[in-house]
Amino acid sequence: MKIIWKLCLTYEDARNYTGIIYLHEWNDKPFYWGKADKSYFGGHKRICNENKISGRYNVGYRHWIEGCLKHGAKLYIGILDEEALKSISMIENYMIDKYPSEMNKKKLQPVQLAIVHAGDVPASIILDK
Repeated sequence: MKIIWKLCLTYEDARNYTGIIYLHEWNDKPFYWGKADKSYFGGHKRICNENKISGRYNVGYRHWIEGCLKHGAKLYIGILDEEALKSISMIENYMIDKYPSEMNKKKLQPVQLAIVHAGDVPASIILDK
């Protein structure tokens, strides 16, 4: 499985991604892991493959995300290859377990996965090696 990471500098950079995992990072540490598998990262409802899907963070969150990004936070979008996309929930659980965050409090039963990271790999992943 492969994740290609993209560092997003604005809400606009991230809003049109779907079928992804994402990481809000502060001080090179995971702050919150999430996924947008049946939604877009941002924006309002729109049609995708004949289905109406919403934005995970609709435009009402734009000011908050932009403010965080301007004051030290980082936002990474993880684009999944075809194999990884089939296991998006397992990947989210794995990332939460392997790279614990301040805000994810789920108790998980993660499966060990072999994931290749490429692109703008988050510091919290690089520093863990």
